[in-house]
Amino acid sequence: MKTILNKWEFHYTFLILAFSLILTGYFANLLVFTSLIVIHELGHLCSSLILGFKVQKIIIYPYGGMIKYNDLINKNINDELVLAISGIIFQSFYYVIIGYLYQLGYIREYIFNLFTLYHYSMLFFNLLPIYPLDGSKIVNLVMCKYLSFYKANLVMVIISLLTIIGIIIFNIYHFNYSYIMMIGVIMQNLYTYYKNLRYLFYKFMLEKYLYFFNYKRVRVIDDKKKMYRDSNHFFKIGNKLYPEKKYLKRFVVRK
Repeated sequence: MKTILNKWEFHYTFLILAFSLILTGYFANLLVFTSLIVIHELGHLCSSLILGFKVQKIIIYPYGGMIKYNDLINKNINDELVLAISGIIFQSFYYVIIGYLYQLGYIREYIFNLFTLYHYSMLFFNLLPIYPLDGSKIVNLVMCKYLSFYKANLVMVIISLLTIIGIIIFNIYHFNYSYIMMIGVIMQNLYTYYKNLRYLFYKFMLEKYLYFFNYKRVRVIDDKKKMYRDSNHFFKIGNKLYPEKKYLKRFVVRK
């Protein structure tokens, strides 16, 4: 339990927002949306432990949380889909409990209205296809079933950027300091993700070379950028077919 608690980290932008809310008398708002974020991340954490994912840290941002993993990229896609939606399930179940307590008279109407506002706002926002939100993970995992790993991640960056531009142009959210902070943090995470695409791709190839993944699907391709997460591959070079590990050896082993 102590090890799990040590993995939690509050981002400086969350602390700035929390401090400003306390100073302006919005302490109840802070408690409500913080509890929703924590419960949401507990959903991801519980499914991570059940499915055997190695959690590195849980970071709490003003718009939600993000769990960083120290694990293989080539994990089961369906397991990762369960992981992606588990936060939404926990948060929704928590809101149902709050609603039940409100019906029993244990929670004031004002507090319940805050829960309703933040719950649905966070739910909608988290489902947007913007990295690192849950919506982007779900979209990326679905794309990985139909697109190569390299292409799926590149398309995810484009979709994320277009969605952010759409939010700014159509002013979906009320323009204030917390909105600016939220967009800034998301853009920073998206830029880091884009910069790391090359590293992620080579990590993906290295795992394919080092480990044996018993996938049912086998694909014949002619370029490493056409490799899929859920498949083993043969590379067609000229008139010859090379097994995946033999072909990848030239990229991951220094001579």
